[in-house]
Amino acid sequence: MKQMTLISRLGLMCLVLGTFAGCTGQEGPEGTAQAAVSNAQNGNIQWAGTWDAAFFRARSEEKVVLVTFYADWCIWCKKLEDTTLADTSVANFLAENTVPVRMDVDGDGRDLSDQYRVDGLPTVLLLSTDGTELGRIPGYLPPEGFLERVRALVG
Repeated sequence: MKQMTLISRLGLMCLVLGTFAGCTGQEGPEGTAQAAVSNAQNGNIQWAGTWDAAFFRARSEEKVVLVTFYADWCIWCKKLEDTTLADTSVANFLAENTVPVRMDVDGDGRDLSDQYRVDGLPTVLLLSTDGTELGRIPGYLPPEGFLERVRALVG
């Protein structure tokens, strides 16, 4: 019984020491806050959940709506998302000037892609709060070209 108690105590000590060791340095509250700041600046776009939500938010924030028409099977759509839209400068500009929403042409975005005459994927549209098209970006563009084009369309 004494051996079991000694082993249990040693195990408990290792657990406690491991916990304290893991909580030192950058892993404490400061590290957590730093991670939150990094996540806000790492190129993650905050997409509106629905078409209606995007327009509601755009009207209240006096921004344009940026619509990305995509499909899960579209290779260039994935490249746009993984490179261009993941770029920090692109994401920051979009956050400040647009309300982005994604529309799947094989799902909820099918009728809208017909309405806006989306001929290929990906297609990015910039729309005023009344749904008027301000401009479009057909196909893939790398971050610099995409940002230049969006800036020109937003004004």
